[in-house]
This record gives sequence, structure tokens and C-alpha cells, in this order.
Amino acid sequence: MMKMFEKTGEFKPDSLIVSPDFPILKEGIGLKAGYGVLKRGSIIMKGADNAGYIAGTTVEGVEMKIFGILTDDTDTGTDKTAGNIPAVAYQSGEFNRGAVVVSGEGATVDTFEDDLKGINIYLRSVQNYE
Repeated sequence: MMKMFEKTGEFKPDSLIVSPDFPILKEGIGLKAGYGVLKRGSIIMKGADNAGYIAGTTVEGVEMKIFGILTDDTDTGTDKTAGNIPAVAYQSGEFNRGAVVVSGEGATVDTFEDDLKGINIYLRSVQNYE
């Protein structure tokens, strides 16, 4: 007999996207290998070497600018000599400030907010329901 009502998975909204009222655009990027698992919602910077890094990461001799917000968890591994890891980032839209991720000592989402506005990414505070 067919299992029409079998539970095969679970969806738990993460509230990253706040509103569909502003266009949500995405673009691919190669993330620099060797930084472990980068979480959905991580602010991604694009270096002059054309690789993507999580915001707050500093790399000697590499100038970086805001690229977008990571759409999915992405494992970049532990080998920093490997090639770039393909990923996708949101390049515009309204996002939940509390669901956005940065890394590095002293780095906060507020540090990058003005630069995010420059590429049409807007952060809003929202009430999370669980």
C-alpha cells in the first residue's frame, strides 16, 4: 500500500528573508576553500582575487568589498590550497538582521550595514516565532 502520509522531512523557516516586496536577486560566487562550513545568511565579501570570504575575515594583501548574503549552508572544507567552492548569494532584498552572520573579532552586522545598502540589501529587525 502507498504511504501517502509518511513524514519524509521537516521545514523550519529561518526568517532570513523578511519580505518579498523588494526584488530578490541571486548570483554565483566561488568561495575561498578552507574556512569550514559557512552558514546560510553569512555576509559574503568578494576579494580582489575574485574569491568569496565571510565578512569579518581578513586576508593580508586582499582588498574586499560586499558581494551578498549566502543562500545556503556551504562546506568549504579545511584545505586552504583547494580551488574555490561554488556557492550562490543573494544580491538584493530585505533580510532579517538577526539571521545574518559575520565572523571575526569585533565584526558585527552593523559594521557592514551601510555597504549592504549600497548593493540593495536592506536589514530589518523582525519578531521570531517558534
